[in-house]
Amino acid sequence: MKKIIFTILALHFVWVSTLTAIEFSADEISVMGVEMKGKIYYKNITTHRNESMGMIRILKYPTMYQMFIDTKKYIVLDMEETLNKSKNPMAGMSFEEIIKKNNMKNMGTETVKGFDCIIYEGDFVFSEKVPPTHMKIWYSKKLEYALKMDMSLPAPMGTMSSHLENIKIEKQADSLFEIPTGYTKVNTIQEAMGIPNFK
Repeated sequence: MKKIIFTILALHFVWVSTLTAIEFSADEISVMGVEMKGKIYYKNITTHRNESMGMIRILKYPTMYQMFIDTKKYIVLDMEETLNKSKNPMAGMSFEEIIKKNNMKNMGTETVKGFDCIIYEGDFVFSEKVPPTHMKIWYSKKLEYALKMDMSLPAPMGTMSSHLENIKIEKQADSLFEIPTGYTKVNTIQEAMGIPNFK
């Protein structure tokens, strides 16, 4: 289950931009049994911030800072190294290349929150160690972002969906992509989460 969750979180991190991105912020609503609310601040495909599930994740590709709000601790991840270790076949690909590699079908267009989106559907291969996941993606070329996603996860996980609300196109402050004051860097995710080391 941990690998499934990580690869879903990594999905937006592996797409390589070929266009000039529009900066925006939005609320991100995810449903996986229960509804989870988060926030994204998007500067471009290599620089963005996500706040959800008690964490703040700041991507300044290839570096990602994963901060835990409760403990005020964070770890630093090299996304290229992490994706290569997981044998993620999407690493370094553009969105169009990923769609083509997974043979996802263009199902037409639909307007989502005022933005024209292309709908893609098919079985998505996150990595060699994770079974294919059936996905439907509403992708905005203007924002270079998936505004909506539906996924059928391997049993017993069921389904997961996510979508954006309150999308505001505006310049994002550079300070959003820096480590907040008061956070301490640690070496392991267990330490960052405050889990005791029983060694």
